[in-house]
Amino acid sequence: MYKNTKTILVSLFVFYFAIGVSAVTKPSSDADMSSFSYVFYLYYDKGQLFADRDYQVKYDIISEKFVQGPPTPNAYKIDISNFKSEVVKSIVFDPTQGRAGFSAGKIQVKTPYIPDGQKAVFYNSQGQQLVTIFVMDGALCNDDGVCNSASGENQKTCPNDCKTPRTPTATVVPTVPLDEGFDMMTIIIYGVGGLGVAILAWFGWKWWKKRKEENFLPPPSAPPSPIDTSSLLPPLQ
Repeated sequence: MYKNTKTILVSLFVFYFAIGVSAVTKPSSDADMSSFSYVFYLYYDKGQLFADRDYQVKYDIISEKFVQGPPTPNAYKIDISNFKSEVVKSIVFDPTQGRAGFSAGKIQVKTPYIPDGQKAVFYNSQGQQLVTIFVMDGALCNDDGVCNSASGENQKTCPNDCKTPRTPTATVVPTVPLDEGFDMMTIIIYGVGGLGVAILAWFGWKWWKKRKEENFLPPPSAPPSPIDTSSLLPPLQ
């Protein structure tokens, strides 16, 4: 009984230890993504490249800004793809890391961190695929079209899922510029025409007013009747 209990406890310890070792620490969603890098644990052997078997997790995410090294002949390449199978970043590196005569041994290769990175594919100088390492456990974004803030998705870490709202822009109606000479001539014509109409209207009003006054003149008064002077003469004797 005691032996079985001890075996179970040891198994649980190994299990949780393995989980802890295999865990990859993700960056904070509020951090500057350009200040993080992947570091891949590899083994180089005479032109071949393998994932280092001494590491249960073949990569890590470190707080270090990636700096591209100088170009070298026969450089190898890394393509980092997102969950939409799009190559987001391509990096070239020297598998010998500048060591003359180096033909086999452990190497570490760094690349920029990609918030929606799914896998890193390594190629030799002839373009032959050598090894693939999946990095989805360290991703903040899964490109599924749903903005999940609880998992660290926002407009900065996951623009494919968290779209920036578009502000409607005002429609600008283009104005057709008029010729200055034509515009001035039009003003003159309308001005002269308007003045002529005003003068004609004034004369018409005066004529109408005069006619109206003539129609309402009082009739001429009758001449006075002659005075009968016979009544003023003395009677005849």
